[in-house]
Amino acid sequence: MSNYQLHANETTISIPRIITVDSVNYYEILVKCGQVMWTVNHRYRDFAELHDRLVSERGVSKDKLPPKKVLGNKSPTFLKKRQEALEQYLKEMLIFLKVTMPREFVEFLDFHRYDIIFLVQHLASSLFLRGDAFLAKSKKYGFSVLELHAISERMKIPCPATEAACSNYNFSHILDFCAQLETIIVLPTKNSLPTILYDDDTDKYIPHALHKPIGSSNLIPVQLRYELSVFKVLRNLIIYGVPTENIQNVGALRETLSRIEVYKSETKKICQIALCDNVHKDAAEDELDKSKQWKHLRHAVFKENQLTAIDRTIRLFPSVKDLVLDKNKLESIAHLSHLNNLQILSLRCNRIAQCANWHVQLGNLVTLNLSQNRIRLLEGLAKLYSLVNLDLSCNLIDDINEIDYIGNLPLLENLRLMGNPVAGGVDYRARVLSRFGDRLQEIYLDNEKGNQTEYDMALVHSALRISAQKSHRKLHSLLDPS
Repeated sequence: MSNYQLHANETTISIPRIITVDSVNYYEILVKCGQVMWTVNHRYRDFAELHDRLVSERGVSKDKLPPKKVLGNKSPTFLKKRQEALEQYLKEMLIFLKVTMPREFVEFLDFHRYDIIFLVQHLASSLFLRGDAFLAKSKKYGFSVLELHAISERMKIPCPATEAACSNYNFSHILDFCAQLETIIVLPTKNSLPTILYDDDTDKYIPHALHKPIGSSNLIPVQLRYELSVFKVLRNLIIYGVPTENIQNVGALRETLSRIEVYKSETKKICQIALCDNVHKDAAEDELDKSKQWKHLRHAVFKENQLTAIDRTIRLFPSVKDLVLDKNKLESIAHLSHLNNLQILSLRCNRIAQCANWHVQLGNLVTLNLSQNRIRLLEGLAKLYSLVNLDLSCNLIDDINEIDYIGNLPLLENLRLMGNPVAGGVDYRARVLSRFGDRLQEIYLDNEKGNQTEYDMALVHSALRISAQKSHRKLHSLLDPS
C-alpha cells in the first residue's frame, strides 16, 4: 500500500488521457505514491465541485481552476488544453495542501482506498459513527486484506498529524471495535468473493481473482501481509481467497479461536494454516512446539484448496471435533489418530481410492463423508464401530458384496450409496438392506427408510445368500475332506 506520510515528496499526479463514456468526457488521473499507483476518473463537474469546497474551506484562490466553457467544449483541441490545465491544477493543489491533505482532496484522489494512513482514517471515522450500533446487532465483520494490512502497518508508525487534528480519525476507534469482535471474514477485496474455477477435464486449478489487482491500483491481495493481534476475543475466523501465510502474527487466537474456515486460498499443506505465522513451517518431528497448539479449536473447515496430504501439523488441533477437507486433492489420510476428539470427517470431492485400516486413525468417528471420490472397496471401513453416518455416494462401488464390510457396523444408521454403479442394479435397495440382517429396519438408505415390500424382498435375498453360502461350504468340504 502507499504511505503518503512517508512518500509525500515522491507523490506525483498526472492526467494521461481522456475517456469518453456515453458522450461524457472523464479525465483519467494517475496517482503515484512511492511504488504504488492507481487511477481515478472524474469529469470537469467533479473538479468544479472540489474547487468550490477548497475555495470556501481551505483558502484556495478562486482563479486556480480552468474556467468552464459552454460552446466548443468537446473539440479535441480544447479538451487537450483543458486536460493539461487540470493536471497543472492538481499538481498545484498537491503542493498547496501537502501538509494538511483535507478530506475532500484525499477522497477526490482515492487516497482513502489505497493509502495506509487515509484508509485507516476513513475506517476509523466510519466506526466512530456507526461502530457501537453495529456491535449491538452483531459481533461479526468482514475485512478486506487491504484493510487488515493497513491496520497492521498503522500500528508500526507514529500518530500522523492529520489524525491528531480530528477525533473522528483516531486509531483507537478501530482498536476498540476489533477488540470486541467474535467473528471476522477476511476477503481479497471488500464485500466481494473471488472467482475461482476448476477445469473439470484436467482438474487444473485456475485462480482468476487471487492475483488480480485491487480496483484500479497495482496492489495484489495475495502480496499483502497482515496480523491479527488486534482481535482479543475472536472465536471464529473465516479466510476466503487469501493465503494464510500472509498472516504475520495470530496474537491470542491460539487461545480464543473455536472455529477456523479457509476457502480457496491455494493452501497445499496443513502446516500453512496451523503454523501460518511461523517463518519455518516444516519443522522436524521433534520440534513440533506445543505452544503452537490451537487449544480450543473445535471446528476446522479447509475447503476448496489444493491440499495433497494431511501432514503432522494437524496435531496442533488436538481438540477438533469436526474436520472438513472437501474439494482438495487428497489421496489418503494420515496423522488423524492424534485427534482423539474427532467425530465428524468430511472428505468429499477428493481423489481417495483406498481406505485401508482407517479404524486405526478414526476410532471414535461418528460421521464420515467420502462422497465423490474413487472408492471401489470397503474392507478398510469394516472396523469403524462408532460410525453412525456414512456417505459413499458417487464413488465406483460396483460389487454388492462390498456392503458386507459395513453391514456389521453396530451403530450405522444412515448410508448413502446413490451414484455408484451398484445403485443401478435390480432390487438395489432390498439387496443392500439385506446385508444388515436384523437391523435392516433401522437403516436409512439414501435418506429414506425402507418400506415393507423392500423389507420382505431383503429377507428373501438374505435367505438365498445364506443358502448359497451353505452350499458352497458343503461343496468345499466334499472336495477337501481334510
